[in-house]
Amino acid sequence: MSTKRKSLAMLTALTLSVCAVPMYRDFPVQAITNEEIVAEQLSMPIVSIDTLGNSVTTKEYYVDAQVTICDENGAVNIDASDISIRLRGNMTLNAPKKSYRIKFPAKQNPLTIGDGAAKSWNLVANYHDASLMRNMAAYQLGEIMDNMPYAANGRSVEVYVNGDYQGVYFLVESVNVNKNRVNITESPDLVEDNGYLIQMSRYAEDNVFTVDCCNYEVKSDVSADAAIAEQQVDYIADYTEKALHALKSGDQEAVAQYIDIPSLVDNCIANEICKNVDSGWDSYYMSKDAGGKLTFNPMWDYDLALGNNTEAKGVAEPEGLCIYNITDSCANSNPWLCYAIECDWFRELLRERWDEKLTELQTISDFVVNEAEQNLASYDRNFERWNLLGSAIYNEPEEIAALTTHKAHAEYLADWLDTRIAWLDDYYHSDEFTDGVLLDENNEPVDTSNIIANSPLMMWGMDGEVDTDSPGFTAAASNGWGGQALATGLMLQSRQKYKLSFEYTAPETASVNFRFQKNYGNYASIWGDSVTCNGSTQTFEAEFTPDVTDTNVAFVMEFKGSGTVKVEKLSLIPLEAVKGDVNADGEFTVADVVELQKWLLAVPDAKLTDWKAGNFCNDDRLDVFDLCLMKRELLKSN
Repeated sequence: MSTKRKSLAMLTALTLSVCAVPMYRDFPVQAITNEEIVAEQLSMPIVSIDTLGNSVTTKEYYVDAQVTICDENGAVNIDASDISIRLRGNMTLNAPKKSYRIKFPAKQNPLTIGDGAAKSWNLVANYHDASLMRNMAAYQLGEIMDNMPYAANGRSVEVYVNGDYQGVYFLVESVNVNKNRVNITESPDLVEDNGYLIQMSRYAEDNVFTVDCCNYEVKSDVSADAAIAEQQVDYIADYTEKALHALKSGDQEAVAQYIDIPSLVDNCIANEICKNVDSGWDSYYMSKDAGGKLTFNPMWDYDLALGNNTEAKGVAEPEGLCIYNITDSCANSNPWLCYAIECDWFRELLRERWDEKLTELQTISDFVVNEAEQNLASYDRNFERWNLLGSAIYNEPEEIAALTTHKAHAEYLADWLDTRIAWLDDYYHSDEFTDGVLLDENNEPVDTSNIIANSPLMMWGMDGEVDTDSPGFTAAASNGWGGQALATGLMLQSRQKYKLSFEYTAPETASVNFRFQKNYGNYASIWGDSVTCNGSTQTFEAEFTPDVTDTNVAFVMEFKGSGTVKVEKLSLIPLEAVKGDVNADGEFTVADVVELQKWLLAVPDAKLTDWKAGNFCNDDRLDVFDLCLMKRELLKSN
């Protein structure tokens, strides 16, 4: 599992749950031989790693090691090959079962996985997924939706490190540029005639660029010449921005200039089946080949998807759309999927493609069940090593946490997939879908404008109840430190006006403080206030305009004094911007006309901070007609 965004409350809970677990463990030095390991082989291939006395303690650098791989019949597939090895992941570094990245000195294809050889491979622990198969199922979906050019290939294996049994892992291809993987041109000293693999990630670190609210990282090689590398990053940043803004406009012809639409349709279908909580946070990949368009692939990192998460309202249920794929107001929201689903023409293409692929999609549950049955003994032995069954591992639903066998986990996943695909099939053929009405897990229309209603709600440091439907909180007030009620992962834009409102009921002995604050770092306050209580139900409403843009904000409420406080109908809605103010400076001037004209002419430095403010025709697209009406409106106002 790659990096995850975790709320303040979740991080605290995780820290407590693993505080007794070391960040790494020192393995014995080849306690048993590979021959002895093979002698106890069950049903899966075996990967045996000898660290040559080195400790694998970090993901920052590799250490030398050797690997021996045997197929499911015990035959040696790779014999004592030199490798480099390091840890992989971020949150999973704190889990006792580690994930690894291994690198061969020359290209290898262990167990004939995928389409060919490569140097880099992953051993994914899947610690937070007791089915151990959600990533595998998601990548199988990627294989079925073949308008995405590449889907990661892998298979379950049993892993030993220095003779110490580590359980079942997913041996899977790394995402990189390779003729057998992301097959794009790799010419590190070229700019426009180069291929680019990019990842949308809140944790982007190297060769980073930002488009609107999201960070991207160039994952393919860039030039060793710093000046050329800067040009390369600028080029793909500009192209990505033009592609996203074309999608925002809703103009199919404009979108087709920049985006490989069939790949986006397939990507949307596969991600919607998975209901991934991280769809807009991390591990969302795109590529652009030299002379080609932005293409959406491959799928990556789905251990907390497919019903295995309760982070936000409705994400665990097989019914309803994934909130992060239909509203762009949350830190986890995927803008590409959110803007695409708003387009009538895109929904039509999606339904046509769904009908083409439905029969194949309905085989995924059988794929899961068959994999579990064929390797039952190995999967069961994993849980002899890691005693996790029948209890909560992370923040999965109670129904999953209660399952006491791997077979039950596999059946749960298979049933979830069947129900999910059946619900989507009904929805994609409904009038609601045709008309762009987006439904939640209760088959009710989603209020995509209410940011708080579409964000995770939780309590931290105090007992209380969360009402995700209202949305709201109920808890006892207390003096001193009493804890917090939280809505997390909100996105706020500078110069955008918002209206906050809620109803609250509390005795005179209580008071309610609230604030918007950064959900990381020093948790600095952005704006806040307090209300007084008189025992009756009251309504609070206020407008505010943040002076910073922040994509990971928490709304915090504190209940002071004594007595029970109930907060209902929490609402945070962005108010309509000043019409014509496409540069979002708070006023409509000739500068906005100039900026829209430059954008329509595809001038390289043209940028619309708020494209919707220029939508004078109210047709969710920008064209010369909007520009004409904008000029006319400006003349009238002057």
